[in-house]
Amino acid sequence: MTLSLQLDTLRQTAKGCRLAAFGDLGASIVLRSSSAASHPQEYLDGLCQQARLGFLLLDAAVAAGDPQTAAPPDDVLILTPGEARVFIRAADGSDDAVLCVCSDAASAGRLAAPARSLLAAMAGGA
Repeated sequence: MTLSLQLDTLRQTAKGCRLAAFGDLGASIVLRSSSAASHPQEYLDGLCQQARLGFLLLDAAVAAGDPQTAAPPDDVLILTPGEARVFIRAADGSDDAVLCVCSDAASAGRLAAPARSLLAAMAGGA
């Protein structure tokens, strides 16, 4: 199954998911996306930049010895009025990430596990 089809499937997993994308956090660029509406590349890349910053802040908290953060988290959830964004990074240390924009936190939460599975399958060459 192609990455585009996998993103389509992921987006349809949770009612309320407006966009699912695959990006490179190091380059802050979205490589593929799935959405019912068209989005300019600048918007997509802005999501990737937001995800990168979120993970940099989490990693800095771990490095500083924050007792509430034992291991670097692999997800970031950002809530704004009318929107929830969840960013999941690959567990293999690569810069790969799945970025989802949903209508609410519950929808975003339902996408975390399938997004991790997608990233793990990609890392395994599936």
